[in-house]
Amino acid sequence: MNVPAAIELGKGLNSKAEKTREDLLRAGIKLFSEQGYEATSTRQIESSAGVQRNLMSYHFGSKDRFWKACMSSLKDDVNRMLEPNVIQSKDVEPRTRIQFLIRHYIRASATRPELSRILFDEGRKQGWRLEWLVTEFSKEFFAAVQTLFEDGRKNAVIPDIAFPHFYYILVGGAALFSMAAECEQLTGKSAFHPSMIEAHADTLARLLTHEK
Repeated sequence: MNVPAAIELGKGLNSKAEKTREDLLRAGIKLFSEQGYEATSTRQIESSAGVQRNLMSYHFGSKDRFWKACMSSLKDDVNRMLEPNVIQSKDVEPRTRIQFLIRHYIRASATRPELSRILFDEGRKQGWRLEWLVTEFSKEFFAAVQTLFEDGRKNAVIPDIAFPHFYYILVGGAALFSMAAECEQLTGKSAFHPSMIEAHADTLARLLTHEK
C-alpha cells in the first residue's frame, strides 16, 4: 500500500471510530436520563447505539468512565449554548442582563433536558456520581449564578431572597422539561413547543427580578 492510500485508510478508520464514540455517547445520554445509571446496562447502550458488543469497553474502558464521558459531553453542549450569551450580555445593564441570561438558561434546558433529568436524579442521594457532578459541573454553575445574583442584589433588581433559594428556583425551572410527559397530560400542551418554552423563560425571568 502506498503512503497516500495508507493515510486515507487511517482517516477513514479514525472517522469510523469517532462516529462509534458519538453514537455510544448519544445512546448513553438518552438511556441514563430515562432509566438512571443502575438500570442502564452496557448491552442496552451498545444495542441502542447500533454498534457491536464490547465496543463501549474498547472506546471508554468502563461503564463509570463512559458515564463521565456522557456527562462531560452534555456539559460541553450546554456551555456552548450559554457562553456566547454571557459574552454578549457582558456590558448590558444588570436587570436586562439577568433576565436575558435566565431566558437563555431555560432555552438551553429545553434543548438538552437530559442534563437536568440526570442532575435531579443523582441529586437525591449521596455517592460518587453526585460528587463528580458537583465537582465537574454544579460548583462552576453555582458560582456563576451567585456572581449574577450578587450583581443583581447590589443594583436592587433581584427580590430580597437568600441566594440558595434564588439558585434552586432557577434550576427548578428546568423541571418543566424533565416532566414534559406530565405537563402534556395536565395542560394539553407540549413543554417543548416554542411558545411554551418562551413563556416559561419569560415568566421565570420576571419572577426572579423586579424594577428598581
